[in-house]
Amino acid sequence: MRLVRFLAAAGSPLALVALVALVASACSEPDLRGPAVSSPVMATAVATPEALPTAGPGPTAEPSPPGVSDDVIRVGVIADADAGNAVTGGSEAAWLAMRAWSQAVNDSGGLGGRDVEVVLFDSNVFDHRTAIREACDSDIFALVGSYALFDGDGVDILNEESCRLPDFPAAVLSPARRESAVTFVSNPTSNKLGQAGPARFLSERFPESAASAGTVVLDLPVAFYRAQRDIETATAGGFEFVFQSIADAVGQDYDALAAAMVESGVRAVSWSADGQRFLEFMEAWERLFALAPDLGDAASQGDSGSSGDSGDSGAAASSEAQDIGGTGQPAGQFFFHCSSDCYSQSWAEQVGDWGQDVWVSIEMLPFEEPGDNVELVRYVLYLREEVDDSAELDLIGLSSWASALLFEEAVARAMFASGGGLTRDLVIAAAGTITEWDGRGLHGFTNPAEGIPSPCYILVSPTPSGWIRRHPATAGTMDCEPGNLVELVESATLGLDPGPPDFSGS
Repeated sequence: MRLVRFLAAAGSPLALVALVALVASACSEPDLRGPAVSSPVMATAVATPEALPTAGPGPTAEPSPPGVSDDVIRVGVIADADAGNAVTGGSEAAWLAMRAWSQAVNDSGGLGGRDVEVVLFDSNVFDHRTAIREACDSDIFALVGSYALFDGDGVDILNEESCRLPDFPAAVLSPARRESAVTFVSNPTSNKLGQAGPARFLSERFPESAASAGTVVLDLPVAFYRAQRDIETATAGGFEFVFQSIADAVGQDYDALAAAMVESGVRAVSWSADGQRFLEFMEAWERLFALAPDLGDAASQGDSGSSGDSGDSGAAASSEAQDIGGTGQPAGQFFFHCSSDCYSQSWAEQVGDWGQDVWVSIEMLPFEEPGDNVELVRYVLYLREEVDDSAELDLIGLSSWASALLFEEAVARAMFASGGGLTRDLVIAAAGTITEWDGRGLHGFTNPAEGIPSPCYILVSPTPSGWIRRHPATAGTMDCEPGNLVELVESATLGLDPGPPDFSGS
């Protein structure tokens, strides 16, 4: 294959430059049509056969663990699927990434000398516990690259002695899953630590706006727990919240919500829900200001783009924003902040000119800056050339790839420590020794063994032609101040105690 031959030659500087140029070209003119819904052939999980009794006494060969033979290692990925068809949304990205990763591993000689096969388990949004049970009962060795909304359902089954599947998901959304003893994430999210760096940067840059922040919490338990941790983290970073509202997951009146925010004097929005709902909110916000454009002056009066951060003056900040685009709303005096949920190709295009006031924090290298990171290049090329040439690039897929690399590292350590042996317990024990890890350069250093995230982040903004870097200014760098991570107190145990969340307190 063209890709295999090209990657085989990538050891030379010239080949690497050509490789990077190819990806840079792909990212400079991205396919902005949105996620392509592929139609992969869904592999059917095969139940582990019962061991046959031996003919008589005497030494017998030690049986291979489930999912492992002399030639193949079989791993599962749990994702939310739609009626048995192609996986949608973030789960689609995870599934496609795992297909790309397995192809890349097999082209490089396999994992421990074995070809990798990937089996999809459909959690169908609300059936995650069933998917966990099916995975435990199936002929697979581990779970790798999974991404599902209610990923905490069934975590007790996952940790039962009869299961104990090594678990390396793309990301963990549920607090209970983060406490799982068999779960390891390349760049983990912590129940006890929050990334306050973006909030600190924005509150220092726009102090008066950050002092009148608003947020929205979806009426789903997993979204509620996340939002409360985000609020505590952003408050530690300098935000002061004057408005919080519960929003319906389906059918929310965002026009009324936007009007209520303006009436409450909100001048900065910290968004904790998903990117698609943020687009719905911003469309409502745009309609509101189109009807009453003077609201922008009223909401921004007195801030004047003032800045007390990083050597940037308020005038420079405003000028920078105006260079991105204009909507009539004073640039840099009102801002929106969204997490990596908002970072994808199609999202940038849909935001349009409003991107001047939108700051998106991401904790991995952006696709617009492949630089000399071979893993970023390999992910894009294998995804596009070997799996789906119209697949959208987003951080969920890249996170799946990074956690698959972590699984590779754990397998390698397990086989080295045991002299070639490979069992689930060996891989879990080996993963527990990985305390310094950067996803082969895809993100800042983390401690997967203890679930400690990286302090590193980047702030980017969307434009109609793609994403641009805002902070730090130098391409290929991240803000990695240790103080970016703050300890959570009030929200640290949310989602770990039994009982439903109390929405009335938000």
